Amino acid sequence: MEEKTNPLNILFISATIPYPTIDGGRIRVQSLINNLCQSNKVTFLTFIASSKDEDGIDKLRNSGIEVIGVKWNYNKRLSNFPVLLYQIINGKPLTVAKYYSPKMLKEIKILLNERHFDVIHFEMLHTGQYLLSLSKSHHAKTILDQQNIDSLIWQRLLETEHNPIKKLAYYWQYRSFSNFERKICPDFDTCVCVSEEDRKRLFQICPKANTDIAPNGVDLEYFVPSEKEEKDNILVFTGSMDWQPNEDAVLFFCEHIFPLIKAEIPEIEFYIVGSKPTEKVMKLNNIEGVIVTGFVDDVRSYISNSTVYIVPLRIGGGTRLKILQAFAMSKAVVSTSIGCEGIDVNDGQNILISDEPRQFAENVIKLLKDKQLRCKLGENGRKLVQQKYDWKAIAKKLESIYR
Repeated sequence: MEEKTNPLNILFISATIPYPTIDGGRIRVQSLINNLCQSNKVTFLTFIASSKDEDGIDKLRNSGIEVIGVKWNYNKRLSNFPVLLYQIINGKPLTVAKYYSPKMLKEIKILLNERHFDVIHFEMLHTGQYLLSLSKSHHAKTILDQQNIDSLIWQRLLETEHNPIKKLAYYWQYRSFSNFERKICPDFDTCVCVSEEDRKRLFQICPKANTDIAPNGVDLEYFVPSEKEEKDNILVFTGSMDWQPNEDAVLFFCEHIFPLIKAEIPEIEFYIVGSKPTEKVMKLNNIEGVIVTGFVDDVRSYISNSTVYIVPLRIGGGTRLKILQAFAMSKAVVSTSIGCEGIDVNDGQNILISDEPRQFAENVIKLLKDKQLRCKLGENGRKLVQQKYDWKAIAKKLESIYR
């Protein structure tokens, strides 16, 4: 018989509202808080930057989550430049400093003065930076949830970039994040990583940090195998297309891999599915057989229709929820080693892994021609996520870390 535990009072701080669920970060936040609130009291503190955020707040409240929003007027023209500059001078990376708000800090302090919380959950360094300005009188356990190790992403961007000006900017961000991670991570009671690989990397940067693992997951009741017959010669990639690693992946695939596949299978089609495609991504529509969809309400129909799901990522950190979703729908996946990093995959059993363009193309062609192999990989992928990557079990693991 399962032992009953007292509900926790959790202050969950996130820079963004997890609706719409257009990227892996929002999916993780939404999945965790929706499961945590089943047996705990969750207060969700976030920024409100648009009317869409207001709609997302209503959805959270309908799930029984208390939401407190802080108005935020940051824009790309840097209207809050003096505050931003001060934060950078104090050692914060640009993409962290831009999320600093005196209003948010004030709201956190008010909540900690007026209420008792057992746990303060900071989602990524964007909100983790506020811990530096808090006294320790709140007595709550502090958790930093690291969806990825940011310094690693910038290091990989640096390694794949050829433009010397961009390379210098990436190096500065890489060094800034490394130094900031080293400075702030030991101050949290626990830094939660999404994989053992990320945990090891964080240890290399900051041996003094206390770490644990709560992996990414998938909703196994939402992402299920389709009863419809898959279509022939359809490749699919899904993701938020303004995220540079995703942009790089599809650009690289279309330039170096897709032509090799098309030479063998002329009728091949490649669907790039996801919100906010950049100008470079939109231009891929000019390639015969490439379709850029932009935002779609539901990615499941596209994943379901795919013959092979591809993940040609060269840059990234954390773990890719897109692979877990494809696995949950019993789809055959071809990925780079970075694309499936941090997931307990087995090359040849539940996935095919290739880092060289020609080998990647050959693996895709092999799967397009071999339905039996596609079925084997798809069935084994579904078994893997059932065993290890169910959000319900992951939320319970996170709750055990809280305690």
